[in-house]
Amino acid sequence: MELSCYRMCRIMAIFLLCCLSESYAQDVIVRGGFFKDSLRVGDQTGYYLAAEYPTNLSILFPDSTFRFAPFEYENKQYFPTRTTQGRSYDSVIYYLSTFEVDSIQALNLPVFQLNPMDCTVFLSQRDTIRLSELVKNLPDTVTLKNLPLKVNVAYENVPHMFNYLVAGIVAAVLLLAGGVVWIVFGKQIKRHYRLKKMQKAHQKFLEIFNQQVDSVKAAFSSVTTESALSQWKKYMEQLEARPYTKLTTKETLLIENNELLGRNLHTVDAAIYGHDTSVVESLESLRNFADRRFVQKLEEVKHG
Repeated sequence: MELSCYRMCRIMAIFLLCCLSESYAQDVIVRGGFFKDSLRVGDQTGYYLAAEYPTNLSILFPDSTFRFAPFEYENKQYFPTRTTQGRSYDSVIYYLSTFEVDSIQALNLPVFQLNPMDCTVFLSQRDTIRLSELVKNLPDTVTLKNLPLKVNVAYENVPHMFNYLVAGIVAAVLLLAGGVVWIVFGKQIKRHYRLKKMQKAHQKFLEIFNQQVDSVKAAFSSVTTESALSQWKKYMEQLEARPYTKLTTKETLLIENNELLGRNLHTVDAAIYGHDTSVVESLESLRNFADRRFVQKLEEVKHG
């Protein structure tokens, strides 16, 4: 008997809870729907969701984490709760977009009543919206010649976006690499360019000096002889870093202390001022002197 009374009490409690839930369910009214009849892919539309319920209930609306499929959540707008004669009214506008291509798309949203142990879900009515098609009657396949293309051969200037971040990284890497190369190979690089510069200057000297010697060889001229001597002094001044162009023959011999060089310079001076035509051999000797000094200087730079 006691067991039967216990079962009867449980049945009565469950019945009362069901009746109470059914009563609350009848008291919660949910409405929802789209503001528009149609929309295009990617466009935004509004969907309203409103609930009317007894004031003593706790009602929650979906937030941004809710799955609004087949729509994408964009934003929402809440409206303040209004309470009249024991009834509360809440409403929200959800701004949604879609990227699905179904011609008809539907949605209904829930509101949630909080209970001590769980929650009760109340769904709005199902509302549909039509997708506006931008391309009508597109066939599955179509040949190239039948494509409805518009020909436009006008030049369209497409701006190029410059990636400053990548450019900065590349510039920094190049600067760093250049710095490392200069630290490791800087001396070799400077030596290489100095040797190239010396060889180029010597080659240029020989071309000009040989032309002048050939001219004197063909027909003596004190002017050409003086020009050849001046060319020799300029080259020696550049090669030896000594002021040959500003020195007399006597002063030059004090620096060089070379007997053969002294005889050749005196012979050239005599030809310039005394019209001694036997000067070709002395000019060639000056050229050979410049050649020997060039080779000597070249070795100093190579092993310096």
